[in-house]
Amino acid sequence: MRPSFLFDPSKSSLFYLILFLALAVIGLTAYDAMNGHYSIVGSVASFLGLFVAFQSWKAADDASRKTDEALAQMQALAHETRQLVISSNTVEEQIKNAVVTISDATRELYKGFQPIMQEIAGFLAEAEGSEYLAVMTDSAAIGTFYARHHHPALNQRETRALTDGIHDLLLERARDAREFYLATLAADETPEAFPPARDQHGLLHHFVQGVWQQYHPEAPIAEEHWQEHREQHLATLRQIHETFTTLSTHSEQQAAGLGPHHFLPVLPFQLFLRFNAEAKEPFRALVVFLGQYNLDRVAETRAMQSADPELVRTFISMFESLTSLDDHPGYQQLRRQFPL
Repeated sequence: MRPSFLFDPSKSSLFYLILFLALAVIGLTAYDAMNGHYSIVGSVASFLGLFVAFQSWKAADDASRKTDEALAQMQALAHETRQLVISSNTVEEQIKNAVVTISDATRELYKGFQPIMQEIAGFLAEAEGSEYLAVMTDSAAIGTFYARHHHPALNQRETRALTDGIHDLLLERARDAREFYLATLAADETPEAFPPARDQHGLLHHFVQGVWQQYHPEAPIAEEHWQEHREQHLATLRQIHETFTTLSTHSEQQAAGLGPHHFLPVLPFQLFLRFNAEAKEPFRALVVFLGQYNLDRVAETRAMQSADPELVRTFISMFESLTSLDDHPGYQQLRRQFPL
């Protein structure tokens, strides 16, 4: 309940000040009227007493109000803390739901393995000479694991031509893009046993096994199939490093201490991002809605393209965050020098 005007010192200060002055004037008038029999000292003392009492009341009211505000802030903080605890316990489920929701809500979709691979090839071809190209995917050997183990079996001649074309285009972009970044799940350490440790082989644990189980639920992936794909991945990485360092000039990126390959701790979906100020559509993104959180949908993989600058910038920020590029001083300097 809000206090009335007379009982709210923050609003009635001027009123009481005028009242106290009026009382003092009345006291002085009474002194003259009574020929000095009324004490002016008593009048002033009464005024001062009332004024001091009023100030004490106002200070107490202010203190009470600040205490109430502090208690309200503490309660709000406690509520936010509880919400953070709850959300932190369900963050992975929320990511999974968000990925599925975005995929289902998107209207311009490419569906199926071959149409999406064709879009990837087209995207990389159109990204020739880009100022900025970033790829976030499961492995450097894009599409090869699907093509090899898809069930029912795909036409290997057609899919091999498609994945080989993507491989060649990826190497060309590593050569001619001013800034080139490829981010994949980890598979670089030589495993001592099979299956290897989760933190050393995120590619196997977070992606390859899940894809395999969707196609072949009756049996776990054999080591030979994993090693085949791992060797393709590592061979492609070696070619990208060689192209990046010896067959092209990436003076700004290399001076910033940034190589072409970065590791991903998680893969919510796959991204192909480019910026080219001279292109008709400077920003372009191809999003493949398949990652570690929705591998149960591998049979109905979807993808979309967007040229909306704000949306593409959002995906770039996600890429920077997942690869920790946004914490790298050299990358920060590049963004100041070449803003996106």
